[in-house]
Amino acid sequence: MSLTIKGDPSGIDVSEFTDIVDTYDGKNAFIKDVLYRVEAKGSVTTKQIEAVVKVFKSDQTYAEKTKERLEKMVPMKDGKGEVIGTVVSLKEYENRFTGGYDFKMLIEDFKGYRVFGSVPKFFQDKEVKIGDFVKFSAKLRQKELGFGFYSYPKDGVFVDGETAQITKEAIEKLKPAPKTQDELIQEKVQVNKEAYQRELMDFLSA
Repeated sequence: MSLTIKGDPSGIDVSEFTDIVDTYDGKNAFIKDVLYRVEAKGSVTTKQIEAVVKVFKSDQTYAEKTKERLEKMVPMKDGKGEVIGTVVSLKEYENRFTGGYDFKMLIEDFKGYRVFGSVPKFFQDKEVKIGDFVKFSAKLRQKELGFGFYSYPKDGVFVDGETAQITKEAIEKLKPAPKTQDELIQEKVQVNKEAYQRELMDFLSA
């Protein structure tokens, strides 16, 4: 296929792009869209070449890492289990039923598979982020090899990826909730009232 290149192609390996044009059978929507336009117009810009080659290489790297992960993977068992791994992505989704937003996370378990589900409130309170280590009990369901979903998470353990500080949900639940300003004022009023009553009783019994 003869291509007209728009822009300065110096420093660009055009052969990499033409190989992709001739052999690509992947599913990346961006690459397929660019190749369709290139075939229709018979021309391509240097920016398009650079972008397609970059995305193609990124897809290859991801595919190789995924293959390595699956080769070492322990099969997921449906039902009650534990999730122990690292947070690899966090996303916010609009909930059309409640009008609010749901927070979801993808975790790469140390067993090799990845699981996706709602971020437990405990982890939201601790502002969980990508790279943090988490551990919790949940119900697991495999969708396909190497990927599944978790639900009903509980008994969480959170390890900050930057500070390595460990926080356990079970221990946090035992801690008393911080008192509100109104509660503190009521406590002070009660203390003052009890002190006044003691002074009054002492005076009357003198």
